[in-house]
Amino acid sequence: MNRLVHWFVISIALIAISGHSTAKTVKKIDSYGVYVVAKKGYVKVTPYNHYDNFADFKYLNKIPAVIRKSNKVKLIVYTNDFKAGNYRFETRPIQTTIKVDEINHSVKPMNKKDMYEFTLDNPVANGNMLHVFAPEISGNNFGIIMLGNTEKELEKYFSNKKLEKAYAVKAYLEDSLKAYPKNKKLNKLMTYWTKAALDEKDKRTYKYVDEKWRKYNSATKIHLKVSYLRGMIGEINGYLRDFPNGYKAAEAKERKQFAQKKIKEYEPLL
Repeated sequence: MNRLVHWFVISIALIAISGHSTAKTVKKIDSYGVYVVAKKGYVKVTPYNHYDNFADFKYLNKIPAVIRKSNKVKLIVYTNDFKAGNYRFETRPIQTTIKVDEINHSVKPMNKKDMYEFTLDNPVANGNMLHVFAPEISGNNFGIIMLGNTEKELEKYFSNKKLEKAYAVKAYLEDSLKAYPKNKKLNKLMTYWTKAALDEKDKRTYKYVDEKWRKYNSATKIHLKVSYLRGMIGEINGYLRDFPNGYKAAEAKERKQFAQKKIKEYEPLL
């Protein structure tokens, strides 16, 4: 029985270590640090110690999240060495392009000793990450907290089928799935964005064929026409190798036959 209890305790510990980093909401602030005011309490901002000063999506499950009453952002700083100029705040939305905006704030002392309330000047919607630069955050004095439920905000973002640059969307979704591998909706969306990225690459690759075709048609000298036709054949071969059933595969084959025929006609004139 003792052995079973022992292994049960170990299993629970492993689950806690490997599972999602769910932010703990505390009712009372009793240790120094920076806290975001939540709907029912406070969530502490924890250090982000990976690479640059913005989150890699594969680490999003390690970042605390906060559920608020409204889009207003309030923070509580509890410290014994307060200097107003030591604090800075930025926002970054969940998206593939890294867009970081600094946001101004106001600050006032609270009734409790060593405690200060910060209020961001502008409301910040869920789906944004809040970057916090503060000396109370251990490590590099930098922490990140997600505004809203992280998984739901990811689902909302990747469900937008109008997003541009599907290859980038796919890459960010792949990283998101490293953080949340069991999320059914994200896994389903991965199927869509994998196909979208492939279709996008298909069209992007065929543009090289179109470019050679355009240059061939605008050229006036025979040696240039032959050069562009040969170049187009090379681009077509690459396109058909990668996309044998591509959206322009039939046209590519017709253009290749045309190019081969015209080159034979032009060669005696070179």
